[in-house]
Amino acid sequence: MYVHASSLYGMELSTTEALGENQSILAPMNSSSTITVAVTGASGLLGRPLLALLESDSRYRARGAAWSRAGGNLDRIDITDPAAVNAWLYEVKPDVLVHLAAERRPDVYAEDPEAADRLNIDATEALAISCAAREVNLIFLSTNYVFDGTSSPYLPDDETNPLNDYGRGKLAGEQSVTAASGKHRVLRVPMLYGSSGNLEESSVTVLARAFLDSDGPVLLDVRQTRYPAYAPDLAVAIVGLLPGLAEGSLPGPILHISPGEPFTKRDMGEIIASLVGADPSRAVADERPPTGAPRPEEVQLACPNLEAMGLIKTTPFREAIRVSLESIREAGGLSPE
Repeated sequence: MYVHASSLYGMELSTTEALGENQSILAPMNSSSTITVAVTGASGLLGRPLLALLESDSRYRARGAAWSRAGGNLDRIDITDPAAVNAWLYEVKPDVLVHLAAERRPDVYAEDPEAADRLNIDATEALAISCAAREVNLIFLSTNYVFDGTSSPYLPDDETNPLNDYGRGKLAGEQSVTAASGKHRVLRVPMLYGSSGNLEESSVTVLARAFLDSDGPVLLDVRQTRYPAYAPDLAVAIVGLLPGLAEGSLPGPILHISPGEPFTKRDMGEIIASLVGADPSRAVADERPPTGAPRPEEVQLACPNLEAMGLIKTTPFREAIRVSLESIREAGGLSPE
């Protein structure tokens, strides 16, 4: 069960509790030619390379928000707290907002869907309404798990049918975002991986754990096909979307981005094993139905809009996973547990 956004932000935007005395709901836009970008979930797998790109580009002024890993140049903001979010938006005065903060682990989502809904649905709806009221165009990161995997590849306007609570929550977030403003956009992506301090941050890099912690065969699923996306590649594409987002000229409301290389977990495991010094033959096909939250067998996203815009940049998986694992090695995250 989740509450409607009007009980979180809605007309409460104009109250002194939410904004402070004598502050207008329509905060002034940044008047320079620089685009001011606010990023939620800025400490995450995609948020880190995105913020780094924005900070290195003179066309943008970036502010990132995080919660559990805030600090340094990141503002500590609980996006489920309307007063804190509105105060942050008033201070930053963004032209656009990239909404990355989410519970993105299907199995964790299934353990406590009510708590996950507060972040993925309620906070997203409220943020979309708040941004629309301030004339700030928002792009919301969604997932290929809004589809059931029976008719791949999927175009942006194809029928959705999520199989798990995570996909259901993301679909509800999409609907809230597009209802709040005709200038908001949704960007669906597949599973992510990238540079990190630990293997467990991604469901791709975590496959290395079993090869490090034992010497025997590692059973890995071969029933489901995945299209893992390298986070820095997605960050480049998002930066490319921002001028159009700020102008309200992007096609949409739904956009897709995905690499084209298909892998089962066993396929990925063989490559990862070789990169961590293990014998790739230890990756053994597991034909049993996967456990945990149900997942579609194959969801490839067709990306006609971003392809036409020249924004599909794909680093080959073998190279990208090598760089990702090397970053984890440098952080001391490749030691056996």
